[in-house]
Amino acid sequence: MKHSFKNPQKKGKIYISYPKNKIIIELNEIKIKNFNELNDKNGYFLECNIPIINNKEMINKIKEIDNDGYNCLKENYEEWFVDNDNDGNKIDNIFLKSYEDDMPMTLILSNKIEMDIIIDDEEKEIYDLINYIQMNKKNKNYLINIDIVLLGLYINKTSIINKWAIKYINIESINENENNNIEWYKNELEDEWRYDIIKYEKETKEKIEKMEERIKKVKELYEEIKIEKNIKIWETKIEKLKSIIFTK
Repeated sequence: MKHSFKNPQKKGKIYISYPKNKIIIELNEIKIKNFNELNDKNGYFLECNIPIINNKEMINKIKEIDNDGYNCLKENYEEWFVDNDNDGNKIDNIFLKSYEDDMPMTLILSNKIEMDIIIDDEEKEIYDLINYIQMNKKNKNYLINIDIVLLGLYINKTSIINKWAIKYINIESINENENNNIEWYKNELEDEWRYDIIKYEKETKEKIEKMEERIKKVKELYEEIKIEKNIKIWETKIEKLKSIIFTK
């Protein structure tokens, strides 16, 4: 099923293209890895690990919606932004997927969105949920199931991304025997380390790319120095070479 988006509406410094139909996704046994307060203090960003084994169908749907949003924007860009100085050719460079395999997904927990929060069969408020997360960082004996709703395609000069908000969250404590608890803890910890390794690999590759680019510039500068005839320019380039090589 192809998901369509409406003509973008300007909201402050950004544009939002709302979905033509309400889209809700159910996700099971997620892990909340981290959270940060929203800039407007009306909620939080939650970084969540979404286990593929329990959510394969829903993950594929999220990917499909990302793809539909991208295609819809490409097809309608000139019509939607006829009086705007945005460059439609930049879409490929700044479009971000809301879900990436083996990476945490960012979800919004907002005071402005009506939601149900259930913890061990009791209705709670956002501050109860945040306190629960803080108090149970080392406790792995609970399950988190959520419903998320698509807020829309958020468009600005530096990024384009589908944003999702939590509409329903249910946390259930697990009471199992000791052996099962150990196995549960092992699986949870191993899963967290898998995400950390992926993040570490990505950051390391980025550092390597930066260093390779730096080496390339040093070599180019050295070749310029060898053929430079003006002694003052030569000295300036030598100092620049020193600065690049000896600056950590």
